[in-house]
Amino acid sequence: MPFAEESRIFKNENILSSEYLPDILPHREEQVKFLANILQNAGDGRKPQNVFIFGPPGIGKTASAKFVFREFENYSGIKTVYINCWEHNTSVAVLSEIVSAFGMFVQRRGWAKDEIVSRLIEALQKSKKALMICLDEIDQLIRKDQKVLYDILELNQRVKNPIGMIFISNNPHVFASLESRISSRLILDEIEFKPYTLQELKNILEERARYSFRSLEEGVTALAAAHAFAKNGDVRVGLKCLFRAGKLAEQEKSDKVKVIHVK
Repeated sequence: MPFAEESRIFKNENILSSEYLPDILPHREEQVKFLANILQNAGDGRKPQNVFIFGPPGIGKTASAKFVFREFENYSGIKTVYINCWEHNTSVAVLSEIVSAFGMFVQRRGWAKDEIVSRLIEALQKSKKALMICLDEIDQLIRKDQKVLYDILELNQRVKNPIGMIFISNNPHVFASLESRISSRLILDEIEFKPYTLQELKNILEERARYSFRSLEEGVTALAAAHAFAKNGDVRVGLKCLFRAGKLAEQEKSDKVKVIHVK
């Protein structure tokens, strides 16, 4: 089987993926520090605040939560669980994901919710770790099956492990439709993420491009940043733009990514 030809354009195209999590998260230092302090409290055995992160798409909300979770992943006193509620939008699905994160078996079909909760309590008691859960796209869960929030809040009465939740949504009013018995228990700190400025977008895209491309023409990242800025500051638009420009440069057998490819 012949080896694939090495790209003349890309060093590592995966770095332009919106799913890629860099070693440093520029222009979100304050938000990262805030979330890190919450996890540190949990690791120290204190009850962490529940946090609601909101703001428009593509401005680092998910990346910030995942970044902090990754940094604390090896911290002996904390178990972090990230769940996207587009994919897991029922009580059983969410609770099963949490139990599975502890390495315990859960039968996805046929188990009652109470059985899964019992298994989760067992996992927490055995691990003796604090638990931080990030529920991204929380809108989907609130719309379909918000009772799981009550179940998780109730765990604080049944185990000694500190348990906290981080919620992420584009909609700042997503909790307005929450049932009263849940909203009365759910005390939230809020972090509003503002769109990136044009210069911040340029900095982010320049950093990604440096490690993604072998060579690029001056003005490439500035143009991609301007395009992203025009689309409400969504950095994912800029990343997609650079990726497609790189693919065009490859197709044309160019020696570098050029402004014309971005255009």
